[in-house]
Amino acid sequence: MVKAHELYEVDYAAGTVKPKNKKCSRCGRMMAKHMKPSQRWACGFCGFTEFIKS
Repeated sequence: MVKAHELYEVDYAAGTVKPKNKKCSRCGRMMAKHMKPSQRWACGFCGFTEFIKS
């Protein structure tokens, strides 16, 4: 299980909170970064997958 403090970057000086992961272009939810067997961003909600070119 991922801890919430690992998903966001907090800027205390500006008072902003930004997510570290990408947003899904299809549904707008957070995507998961997978490294094995192939590098990709995947959305667990709608199934959209974006492969990372290396």
